[in-house]
Amino acid sequence: MSASAIGKFMDYFRHFEDALLTDEWSAVSECLAEDARYRVEGVPFACDIRGRDAIVKALKKSTSAFDATMDYRMLEIQSIFRLAPNRIRVDLLSGYGREATGSVTAPVTIEVLTGENGIIELRDIYDPELTAPALTWMAMNLSDADPSYV
Repeated sequence: MSASAIGKFMDYFRHFEDALLTDEWSAVSECLAEDARYRVEGVPFACDIRGRDAIVKALKKSTSAFDATMDYRMLEIQSIFRLAPNRIRVDLLSGYGREATGSVTAPVTIEVLTGENGIIELRDIYDPELTAPALTWMAMNLSDADPSYV
């Protein structure tokens, strides 16, 4: 049921945001099925990661080398759509920046598949055309920040 999928995603989202503040990732890990898969598409740092522990390790790497280097960070949910009983699409606006250089936003869509044991799949989808201006800005202003997961 989609309400369950939405609840599982919202728990994950909340724990992810908390982990960025506390560096405590166990609650994020508990949201994922042991054999979960995380894919990122449409950006230079695209990847395909399998397994709960590998996903959490990748999230830690990306957020410590990118998010944590920012003065400004935002992930705002714009909408959630049901795609199937256990699959939802979440449209977000992401924003990052620094006092000295300003900030940038870009849209991202996350498809989420859930099961009895948690989130089975997370798929971050960036539209290359919509993301290009943000990637260019980041290359010009945030050359020391690395959003890659692997």
